[in-house]
Amino acid sequence: MATTTVEPKARKRRRKTRTKNVSHLPPLVASEFTAGQIDLTPGKEHVFCPACENWTPITGVLSTPVLVPHHTTPYHDPTATPRRCSNTNRQITLDTAIDTWRADLAERTQASPTVASRRPTKVLPKPKTTAAPAASQLTPVLLSAEQVRKMFRQHQEQCLACMGEARDRKGQTLPCRDGERLAVTFLRLLRQEPKRQAVRELFARERRRFDREYAGAAQAKRQSEWAAVLPAVQDADTRRADVPVPPARPGAPAQAEVPSVPMEPEDIEAYDRRQAELGKQYARRKILAALPA
Repeated sequence: MATTTVEPKARKRRRKTRTKNVSHLPPLVASEFTAGQIDLTPGKEHVFCPACENWTPITGVLSTPVLVPHHTTPYHDPTATPRRCSNTNRQITLDTAIDTWRADLAERTQASPTVASRRPTKVLPKPKTTAAPAASQLTPVLLSAEQVRKMFRQHQEQCLACMGEARDRKGQTLPCRDGERLAVTFLRLLRQEPKRQAVRELFARERRRFDREYAGAAQAKRQSEWAAVLPAVQDADTRRADVPVPPARPGAPAQAEVPSVPMEPEDIEAYDRRQAELGKQYARRKILAALPA
């Protein structure tokens, strides 16, 4: 008959350290710790050790509460030469009730966001920004050869590479890409300057010619329109003259004369600006139409 083999079972280790050694230091007082520095939950009593600043279990709560033997380093940070904390086996007086500790902990937890919410926040003034102009209101500015030349000279006075003082690790002179780009732009604009000047003169000549034509046509149109309505106006004046005028009452003001029809615009400057804008638009359309497709 086969015999059964029973595996030996290890004895259950004690949950808490049992020792009769007591530190010679005076006992700690639980009431001197804040609610966040001590934990009085039954079966999980811990305290924040003031010597090593580590959370340390409390043993012997029902008889003589003491701090369990512990090192100066946390349990999850083992070292080759551990040192025993001076508060090992030090007594602690639990003079705080569990209900009082829980109430203090709850008040501490709830008071933190309340206090933070009562702190005034700094009000930053909103910067005032101007409205950006529309795309139709932007006036493009063309670069001229003289402007690019001044930019190139200013760049040469400040750039070390243009002056030949910038060198790499091998001692070779570094080229300046910005200076090269400005020089190429200046030469290109210098070659295009006669053509640009001819186009500007053409626009100015066409604008002056259109202004003369438009002013003459506007005056002729105004005279023709006035000639068309002149018979009706004269007929109205004749019929108004035939109507008998009632005698004026004594003390009444005299009847004001009817003002004549204006033959010239009221705002001469606004009228001239409008005519100039229309002339530019007409000249631009005419020149674009004359260019080859």
